[in-house]
Amino acid sequence: MTLRRATLTEVAARASAHLERAGIPVAVVGGSAVTIHAPEVYASNDIDFAAIRGTTRRDFAAAVAPLGFGASGRDFVHPESRFTLDLVADTPFIDQRPITRFAKVSTRFGQVRVYRFEDAIADRVAAFLHWGDSQSLDVAESAVRARAGEIAWQPIESALKRLDATGPAGVERLSLATTRLRSAYTAPMPRRRSAVNKSRRR
Repeated sequence: MTLRRATLTEVAARASAHLERAGIPVAVVGGSAVTIHAPEVYASNDIDFAAIRGTTRRDFAAAVAPLGFGASGRDFVHPESRFTLDLVADTPFIDQRPITRFAKVSTRFGQVRVYRFEDAIADRVAAFLHWGDSQSLDVAESAVRARAGEIAWQPIESALKRLDATGPAGVERLSLATTRLRSAYTAPMPRRRSAVNKSRRR
């Protein structure tokens, strides 16, 4: 089956199936997890994978090679797809907290594991806390606003409280992030805007 018109979620599902058969269960993490949950607000061109039980780059490469992906720098590219693959972590974690529970999204190519919505949001907020990455906070805010009618606030708030805010400006940034996300959750739904497109933002 061709990947030429496949979405990010579909490509992730195909790659996940090949990796699973090779004994490498994975989950989609980082910014691409937000794309799966809210594609209308954030468009990533790279698929960030974390290996649930650990793996090596060599084994990862061998598992996705039959699908047509080959190494190009740190990424794995496919001649028919605009989406690249990246093994970003041996195991899934957010802010040094291991992640063991995932959402499963179904596609025509099968299922793909991905951070639960609240963990995908916390992951973006962690980038803001530790590196001052304001775009990551913007993405989290837009995703919460887009999904406000389908989600509960409490899981998001709990995930935010588990973040490490002890670094420089951490408490202030976490307070700002929580306030903005809470406002996004309770705000009226705005008119749909074009998705943010960032191919290399993690």
